[in-house]
Amino acid sequence: MRHTVWCALARGIAMLGFLTPSVHADPIDSYLRSEMAARKIPGLAVAIVRGDRIERISVFGFANVENAVRVSDSSIFAIASLDKALTCAGVLKAEEHGRLLIDELVSKYVPLPFRGITIRQLLSHTSGLPDSLAELDSGRRFTAYSTEQLLDSTRRLTPVAPPGSRLVYSDVGMFLAQNVTERATGEPWWTFMRREVFEPAGMHSVVSMNPQALIAGRVSAYTLNRDGQLTRDTRLEIDYGPLYNDLGMTIGDFARWIIALDGSGALTPPMVAALTTPAVLADGTPAAEVYSWTRYGLGLGVDDIFGERVVMHAGHSGVGFVKLLDRGVAAIVFTNLENLAGSDPVGLALGVAGMVERRVGLRGLQAARAPDEELAAALHRDYELFAAGTPDLMRYATGVRATLWAGTEDFADRVRRLGALRSFEFLREQTLDGDRAFWFRATYAGAAFYVRFSIDSQGLISRLGWWHL
Repeated sequence: MRHTVWCALARGIAMLGFLTPSVHADPIDSYLRSEMAARKIPGLAVAIVRGDRIERISVFGFANVENAVRVSDSSIFAIASLDKALTCAGVLKAEEHGRLLIDELVSKYVPLPFRGITIRQLLSHTSGLPDSLAELDSGRRFTAYSTEQLLDSTRRLTPVAPPGSRLVYSDVGMFLAQNVTERATGEPWWTFMRREVFEPAGMHSVVSMNPQALIAGRVSAYTLNRDGQLTRDTRLEIDYGPLYNDLGMTIGDFARWIIALDGSGALTPPMVAALTTPAVLADGTPAAEVYSWTRYGLGLGVDDIFGERVVMHAGHSGVGFVKLLDRGVAAIVFTNLENLAGSDPVGLALGVAGMVERRVGLRGLQAARAPDEELAAALHRDYELFAAGTPDLMRYATGVRATLWAGTEDFADRVRRLGALRSFEFLREQTLDGDRAFWFRATYAGAAFYVRFSIDSQGLISRLGWWHL
């Protein structure tokens, strides 16, 4: 176990400084320390999984900056949206026991004013429901919600697309899926999940991150203000009730969940196949997303990196993972800096995974001459527009346009604080679903983004993914 002691220096916690580690650092340690400093991450835990064993857990920095409490292997992190795959697994377990069918209508179990939405569409973000579960008309939120209040709020929502017509990332769908699981099984979601998923997977630390509860080892959540100074992230101080509160657990227990994605123990191979198969829309096209994954299964981002099937996901609280499905290799990175503030844990996890399994190593790629320099120049312009939040929609295939605006808004917020783009280098080409895909490295003063554009037979951008390594 490597413990790196970090200190808060200069005007309280506005800046973080670092002490020399007490043990000799290896390349993974050095990479993570460097990125923690660049991204202003207070605390971090990393786990590496190979096959059915946890090969390594290392911890760095502070779980609580104010009290100088270090991260440990027993620290309880809020896993935010990493619980989506767990929620989906619960639904699949209920189906296994004959309590529901995944393609049944949600309204069979939860009375809703929306027509035609299936349980599967909730799990694949294709229900058409917006991502605004706890938003009020005033734009403000309560400090506590009951499940019934959240259901009432859900029933007042206006769908943004017909069911099955496009991917709309939505926490509402997962909350409804939890309700469906409870009503179909006839028992509390937590009781069912502990018996069917958590305990069989060996996940004994899992808790609800109720802000009023006393949780030993709870990791404090942070974000950055507009001046780049570290502040508390108050999102986790809202009580969303027993279903919608974040799950919390140690990184070791989450690693055990990742091992279960091999189809042993808690999950059967058909369940894993259901979770990891990209969703298809009603028109037969894949559900596309513009993010650090470009396809979506059930609660999991799905992609292909140089021919390797990869699943991944990130959470608001600064947690993420990458798993190479055919290699049984995974890297998990838990931080306590908000994802949107620039922790970008999926990128960090991919950086670590690339050091463990060179087939997905992006950081070592050398700049090369583009096979089509005119196209490379056009994609450079497309990147600049995307990063500025002003993409040219006519350059994108129809299936990508629907999710492009959400993707560009998210990305533009991240790069805005990095200053001017210093270089945009072509790296290599791969074939992806029959399309040519081109990898580039976009370098800023303190950050590097690896960007992949796929070009279809019409010359339009059919996929756009990015990873902050």
